[in-house]
Amino acid sequence: MKYTLSLLLCLVSVCSAAYPPLEPCPGENRGHPRGRYRDEKCHHSRTHRVCAKIVDKSSGQCTAVEWGERNFWEITSQERYNWKNSVCYGRNPGEHWCICMWATANMINQVGCDNVDINCAATDIPYVLSRMEDSRGRCSGSTRWDLKETKECLQRKCPEPES
Repeated sequence: MKYTLSLLLCLVSVCSAAYPPLEPCPGENRGHPRGRYRDEKCHHSRTHRVCAKIVDKSSGQCTAVEWGERNFWEITSQERYNWKNSVCYGRNPGEHWCICMWATANMINQVGCDNVDINCAATDIPYVLSRMEDSRGRCSGSTRWDLKETKECLQRKCPEPES
């Protein structure tokens, strides 16, 4: 109990004190017309904590970012849920989305840390750094993802600001 309370206090105050307040993730809206959370920040669920670029609008069209011949939805086996139009044209249009920590781990594993475009200001870095693993699915056969590489990647890409 004492350890849990100490860890909780660390996560809420000291551990996150150096990072600035979380910014909205440009593109996040959970696909609902009025938005699911209304603030478009990556801190509402236990897993959707990383703001990553998954679509590109630079050509004037909404296209999925590709690494080789695969995009986010293919790499994470979520093709049937492709919500790129919600990202590009939703209530909070942009190119990013609050993706699951397991999806982030999968992306980093598949395409490398340097190739994953993470919006550090809109990613809940202290929360992700405090986690050891994330799981995909809620059934007994769910896949567990070790977040060691993800945390190393975030620490390199999004270093803690100096006080």
